[in-house]
Amino acid sequence: MASDATAIVPVSGEVTFSNVREFDRRLERAFAEGARNLVIDLTDVTFIDSSGLSSLLTASARAREHGGRVALVLAQGEPPSIFRFRGVDRLLALYASREAALYGLST
Repeated sequence: MASDATAIVPVSGEVTFSNVREFDRRLERAFAEGARNLVIDLTDVTFIDSSGLSSLLTASARAREHGGRVALVLAQGEPPSIFRFRGVDRLLALYASREAALYGLST
């Protein structure tokens, strides 16, 4: 873990209906291991569908229930179009690097 209550979860490839359960398990494992905050690094994600988006929102809600937050790291700092279309870019904290995300969670 990055700090006492923050876990970094790197993700790569596609996050879709066909593999979202594994993604969910990784997020749940981070919480189960004591993380209150998550930095979900999506810089190596090539595609994310609505099921992946739902998982991110669910993780954010769970973190908030326990006094934590979720920060997303995006490849170019620009949210994928599905994020903008669904308004997720206004619901989740988006950062251009892991360092920026960790700093954002610490303030």
